[in-house]
Amino acid sequence: MKKIIAALILVLVCSNASAKKIRFAVDMGTHTISTAGVHLMGDFQAYLGLPGGNWMPNTLRLGQVGTSTVYDTILDLPAFNKYEFRFLSGDFSYEAEFVPNVSRVEPFAFNDNRWIYLDSLVNDTTFVGAIPFAGTAPVGKSLLRFM
Repeated sequence: MKKIIAALILVLVCSNASAKKIRFAVDMGTHTISTAGVHLMGDFQAYLGLPGGNWMPNTLRLGQVGTSTVYDTILDLPAFNKYEFRFLSGDFSYEAEFVPNVSRVEPFAFNDNRWIYLDSLVNDTTFVGAIPFAGTAPVGKSLLRFM
């Protein structure tokens, strides 16, 4: 009986060890916010169990941070994976931001999504910063990409 309990505890610990919190945030200060709200869509929505699977524009609404123009959400996703995503001002896919070339998965190609790679299992929350809607880097920072 002790071996079964030990095995169950090991399975639970290992399954939770692959999860990592990530904070997605967008600064809507330069854009008009849709009455439908600010949303996030990406290739992780099916993992989260959201209806419709991945790239559904109306299932993951971001909440406003206080009275600021920043909208965010914190998700629990498996570490050591690359995730693609886009912010929307509204709840239709045609209301998605235009992602600048340098911020795209494949610049100057047909994959114009943003991306992030979760690289550790540390208990803190990964946070890049509040990226301006259709911008490249958080205010006061610069995006540097080696190609």
